[in-house]
Amino acid sequence: MKTHYHRATLTGLLALLVCAPQAKADGILAVDNPANNGLTRSVYADALAFEGNDSVAMRQYTGKWQGDYTPYSGDNLGLLFARAETGAQWNGFRLGALYRAEAIVKASPDTSDLVWQYHNSSGYDTGRTYQVNYRIESFEANGARLSKSFQSALGNAWQLSWGAGMSLLNGKQIKVETMTGQVVTLSSTDFNADVIQNSTYSGLDTSGAGKFNPPFGMRPSVSGQGYALDLGLTLRRQDGLRLEAAVNDLAASIRWKNLPNYAANYNSATKYFDTSGYVHFNPTATAQSSYQDLTQTLDPKLWLAAAYPVAGFEAQLATSYTQGEWFPEMGLAYAINPQWRINTSYDTRFGTVQIGLHHTWFDLSLRSDKLALNQAKAYGLSASVHIAF
Repeated sequence: MKTHYHRATLTGLLALLVCAPQAKADGILAVDNPANNGLTRSVYADALAFEGNDSVAMRQYTGKWQGDYTPYSGDNLGLLFARAETGAQWNGFRLGALYRAEAIVKASPDTSDLVWQYHNSSGYDTGRTYQVNYRIESFEANGARLSKSFQSALGNAWQLSWGAGMSLLNGKQIKVETMTGQVVTLSSTDFNADVIQNSTYSGLDTSGAGKFNPPFGMRPSVSGQGYALDLGLTLRRQDGLRLEAAVNDLAASIRWKNLPNYAANYNSATKYFDTSGYVHFNPTATAQSSYQDLTQTLDPKLWLAAAYPVAGFEAQLATSYTQGEWFPEMGLAYAINPQWRINTSYDTRFGTVQIGLHHTWFDLSLRSDKLALNQAKAYGLSASVHIAF
């Protein structure tokens, strides 16, 4: 049950961030608020990347799950959200090239425990029934985005900004996979299983050399076309109070064609044992391979924030939300002078601390739950630059 996290693309994005330093996307879900588009003419580049999970060090998450294992009490999450946009801004408009990569994994506590015990050969809990429930939905896309902000006064004390954005998306990769069923242990090394896997994955090996058996030898090319609608608003009061609300993918989908689909059943009839006596399953003989078209509906991502000046600082409470999950944050910002500002924030779900530096024409921030990145379960990087002309 390995996740697909577009590693090569994420590495390239992080390299871009280091080379090209105000970040518009907010929170760990990288929600963009089009109400914050500026009025000046400028070129801009904004980018944000975050990945994290509840269970193990991030570097182990797509590997062998070695080291400390500290699962979440409810559904264990794995996240990747990466977004980059570069283009031109004028009079509240922004027109730019867009890149997005997203993945969200949900696994029940039983599923997480089973995966950890499997990878570590630590022995299964004898007599335990594991309820297996696992889902990953991910995509990678590039495209173009047009957004516009509008400003109006609300009486003497309030200023309203609101905006909308529309993206056209060209899908590059997709993975939607589920595993459901149950596992009943017979001993510390053996169990009976009845688990159904269904995987739709554009990167599946369709040559016939792997587990996928291409129907009639066909290998059609995969394509994906879609769109996304974003809305946002920002309210500012004369005393410095700022309220924000934004939703990305309010209406959004990608229509995919010719996706490889693999369906298999892991049951007692397909099990075998390795040389150490641990049980394994090989459902290849009874698996089904096919191609299908799929309309992938992108889940809305919400950003809510409130900020207020306190004793020379700006205090902020905020949260992101998607797929029934909330990701609260709290932060402080301090203006050193009109050109420079520093800020920090803490997210309560993954326990990451963000440190940021803001200049008139750039932003750069880092976040992690540990100083040693090889032990961190979550980390992120955001950067932005805009140059007036």
